[in-house]
Amino acid sequence: MYIMLEGGESIQKMSRGRRNPEQGIPLAEEEEQPGLRQMLKSEKTRAGLLRAAEKIFARDGFEASRIEDIAAEAGRSRGAFYANFKGKTEVFLTLRTLAAQRHARMVRERVLGLQDQEARYQALIGYIVEQIYDTQAQLLQIEFKLFALRHPKMQARLAEMHLEASTRVNEQELSGLFPEKTGRAAEMRCSTLEVEALLEGFALNTRFSPDVLDEASIQAIVPRLMAQILSRSEAES
Repeated sequence: MYIMLEGGESIQKMSRGRRNPEQGIPLAEEEEQPGLRQMLKSEKTRAGLLRAAEKIFARDGFEASRIEDIAAEAGRSRGAFYANFKGKTEVFLTLRTLAAQRHARMVRERVLGLQDQEARYQALIGYIVEQIYDTQAQLLQIEFKLFALRHPKMQARLAEMHLEASTRVNEQELSGLFPEKTGRAAEMRCSTLEVEALLEGFALNTRFSPDVLDEASIQAIVPRLMAQILSRSEAES
């Protein structure tokens, strides 16, 4: 039996029940390990808090959101929140890591069956264009970065934590699909931020001036910019 957790992860629940010799099926799991039961309960609490935080962040914004509201939305106490997270920043970074994993896996699904490298790049670029219109996710990330800028003492640490998590996910999920990029850590960090800048900038401005930056404009310019980010000339793309 599998218990589904946040981000599509799963934990296999091991049965220690005895078998009925006449029916050949497991009896009730009377001997289930207390440690496993507690672990599953903790994971359920953590996943519930993450879902609640995502809802509260979207509703109130990162800086204005309150831990009490996140806990209440999840049906938990403030103490339960702090038993799982140090604060809002850890929750946000966890959510962003889970989102990065989800997006990387979706890209992988689109790209994996494509043998031609050009087709793989085109699939990646197409996915990036789609994500511009997930404005809630992009604007929330912009807000988090503005929060860091308003708190200079925290900025360097928050920026490094965010970038390290995003880059690690990209390396784990995508580097094998684009072998010419594998092993170039500095380039991966730079291109990760370049893609974020493109996503956030266009997401913000398509909402700000939709009559100017319409869908036709996005479809025309973003592939060219992505080709440059990926160090590929327009002639190749």
